[in-house]
Amino acid sequence: MSRRPTVRERLSGGGSDEADRRLADPAVVGVAVVAAAYLAVFFEVTNVVGGTGRTAAVVALAGLGGLALARAVGERTALWLAGALFVAGLAGYFLAIPASQRALFTVRSVALDLLALSTGLSVLRLALADVWVLAVAPVPTFLVGYFAGRGRHVAAAAVAGGTLGFLVLTGDAGTGAAVAGVVGLALAVGLSTLSTPSRRRGHAGTFALVVAAMVVASATVTVIPAGAAAPLGLDRGSATLESSLSGDDELEVVGSTRLSPEVRYTIESPVERNWHTGAYDTYTGDGWVRTGERSAVNGTLPGPPGANDSVETTITAETESGALPAPWKPVAASGGGAVEVDERGSLRLANSLEPGDQVTVESRVLDADPSALRNASTDYPAAIEERYTQLPESTPDRVGERTEEIVAAADAESPYERAAAVEAYLRSEYDYSLTVERPEGDVADAFLFEMDAGYCVYFATTMAAMLRSQGIPTRMETGYTSGEQVGDDEYVVRGQNAHAWVSIYVPDHGWVAFDPTPSDPRDEARDTRLAEARADGAEDVDTEASTPDQTPEADTDSDRPDSTDNESGPNADGNDSAGPAAADANDTNGSQGGSPTDISRLEGTGTGGLTPNDRPDSPGDGNGEGFPLPNPETALYWLLVAGLGVAGVRRTGMASRASRRIGPVLPRRRGDPATDAERAFADLERLLAGRYRERRPGETPRRYVDAVRTLGADERVETVAAAYERAAYAGSVTRDEADAARRAVRHLALERLPLIGRFVR
Repeated sequence: MSRRPTVRERLSGGGSDEADRRLADPAVVGVAVVAAAYLAVFFEVTNVVGGTGRTAAVVALAGLGGLALARAVGERTALWLAGALFVAGLAGYFLAIPASQRALFTVRSVALDLLALSTGLSVLRLALADVWVLAVAPVPTFLVGYFAGRGRHVAAAAVAGGTLGFLVLTGDAGTGAAVAGVVGLALAVGLSTLSTPSRRRGHAGTFALVVAAMVVASATVTVIPAGAAAPLGLDRGSATLESSLSGDDELEVVGSTRLSPEVRYTIESPVERNWHTGAYDTYTGDGWVRTGERSAVNGTLPGPPGANDSVETTITAETESGALPAPWKPVAASGGGAVEVDERGSLRLANSLEPGDQVTVESRVLDADPSALRNASTDYPAAIEERYTQLPESTPDRVGERTEEIVAAADAESPYERAAAVEAYLRSEYDYSLTVERPEGDVADAFLFEMDAGYCVYFATTMAAMLRSQGIPTRMETGYTSGEQVGDDEYVVRGQNAHAWVSIYVPDHGWVAFDPTPSDPRDEARDTRLAEARADGAEDVDTEASTPDQTPEADTDSDRPDSTDNESGPNADGNDSAGPAAADANDTNGSQGGSPTDISRLEGTGTGGLTPNDRPDSPGDGNGEGFPLPNPETALYWLLVAGLGVAGVRRTGMASRASRRIGPVLPRRRGDPATDAERAFADLERLLAGRYRERRPGETPRRYVDAVRTLGADERVETVAAAYERAAYAGSVTRDEADAARRAVRHLALERLPLIGRFVR
C-alpha cells in the first residue's frame, strides 16, 4: 500500500527526491540564464558605484533562502515574505539617503521617479544607487530560488524576466542582456512544455526555430524607445560630435564622429571663454552619467567662494536648442522661458530655445592667482570627495600606476600641479582623429594603453579617470569653445565647436578647468570643415556677420590673454597649463576662469586637418582603402537572420514547394540521360496534376499521359513520356532524347507563368 504524502510534503511539492528531480529538470537552465542576465545588469551598476561584493553576498543568501523555503512554506507565505523583504529594503534605502534629500520625497515626486525609471531613467542616476540595488536585487532572486525549488520553472523565469524587463525600461540592460533574457525565457517555457524525451525529440526543430525567431525579434525591434534596446543590424552612421555630447543626463563614448558647421548661437560677451552647458559626475567605464535633481532658478544663485568678476553674456539662438551655453559660473538668467539649475550648478532649459530667442546670463568668473591654486588646501568637503573621486571597481590598476609615474616624473605635488602634468602628458603623447574605433572595456584604460589618437571625449575621459585614481575630485564638462569672433565681444558658435574638458575641485576656489586636447589639429579640422561647407554652398553655416568678407581676424590661442597656455587674468605667471576656475564647497557654486585653450574647436587627425578618407562620412576606412568591414555584432546579427531564414524555409516546406515550382523552369542537367529523363517526367506529373488531375495509384505513365491528352494536354507530353519509358524500362535513352524531354517540360512550365507565358507560346 502506497504511503500518502505528509502535509509538509504536499506544501513543498513532494519529498526531497522529487524536489531534487525538479531542480535537475532541463528547464532550470532557462531559469538560470534569465536570472544571470538581470543579475549581470545589477552588478554592472555596482561595478560603477561600488558595493559589488556585499550585493553578491546578499543576493546569494536570498536565492539560497528561497530554495530552502521551497520545501517548507506555501506560495502565499513566500509571496508575503518577498513583499516584506521589498518593503524593508526600500525603507532601508530611504533612511540611507541624507535627511536634506529625504525632505524632497513626496508622493508626487516618487510617482514621477517611478515613471522616469520606466521610460529610460538609468538606475545610475538614483541617489545612492548601490544601496538601491542592495535593497531591490534580493527580492526577485528570492522568488526565483523559491519557484525553481518547487519545480515552477515558468513562474521562476517570469519573475526573472520581469526584473530584466524593468532594467530594459530603465536603459541599463543592453541588447546582450535582453537577448539572453529572451533565450532564457524560451528555454524555460519550452523545456517545461516538452516534458518527455519523445516530445523533445519530436519538437526540437520547431522549438529551436521559435527561439531563434525570438532572439532576432528582440534584437531588431525597439519596443521601448526610451530603453537601451536598439536594432543590431542597423548602421545609423557616425553622429556629430555635438550630438554625442548632447546626451542629456547620460553620455556614452562612441567611435568615429564628424563635425557640424551649422551655426547654433551668437554670443555677446566681454570675456572670451569656453561656454559651459553641463557637467557629469559618475564615470561608468564606457561613458558618463550626471546624477541628482534640478530646481527652478529663483533669484540669484550663489557665486564662487573666491575673488571673481561679474560678467553679463547674451546668448541668441540661431536654431532650436535645448542647451544654454554661458561662462562658468552662471548665477542668474533672464529671458528665454523657465531656466533650471542642476546639482552641479549648470543651467538647464525647461523648454528649448527657438531661433531668435535671447537669454541674458550673469556669471561670476573667478579671478585667481595660479600660485594660490598650487598652494591650496586638499581638505575636500566629504560630499565632493565621495562624488568626484568615484571610479568603477573594474578600473585596471595600471591607470593609477601610469598616472603616478607621470606626476612623479614632473615632480608634481599639489593636485593643481598633478593635473597640469597629466594634461601636458596627454597633449604631447597622443594624436587627434575623429575616425577612431570604439574600444572594448574601460575607455580610459584603452585610450591610455591601446590607442594613439582620439578626440576630446577620449582625452577628457582619460584625464578625469587618471586624476580620480589620485584622489583628486574631477568632473567631466561639456559645452562649446568660444567660436568665431565676428566683432568686438561677439562670437558665432557652430555645432563643430562642441567640446569636452575636465575641471578639478580646489578648496576655497572651486572648479579649475583643464583641457588635455591639443588645439592646433583641432582648430585646423574645424577650419577645414567650415571651408568645405562654404565651398559646397551649405546652408546655415554663417550669419550675416560671419560671412568670409566680413569676418575679422580671430585671435589665436597663443595671442589670447586668457589662454590656458599663458594663464588667464592679471596675475597669471605663464608657468601653468590650465586657467583658474572655481566652485563652492556644496558643488552648486563655482566659477571658471581662463578658457582651457579655446576648448572645443573640434579635433581632426594628428597630422593636421582631415583628408577625404579621414572623414567618417567618407566610404573609405580611414586609410583610403576600400569600404569598412561590418562590426562583429552586425555580422553576427545578419548571419543569425540568414540562418533563421534558411531554417524557416526548410521547416515550413517552402523550400520543397519552391523547388517543385522552379525545377521545371530551370531543370538541372545531371550528366546521366536516364536520370534527367526520369526527373523530367516527375516535373511533368506536377504540372499536369495542377492543371488537369493527379496520377492515380496503379496508373502507368503511358495510361496517365493518354488520359490527360483527352483532357486537352499538349502533345509535347508524349515526348516526355516516351523518354521516361526508354529510361525506366529499356535503359537506352539518349542524351538528345533526355534533353528534348527537359526542354519540353521547361516550355510547358514557362507557358503557365502569367507574364512570361504569352512570349513563350
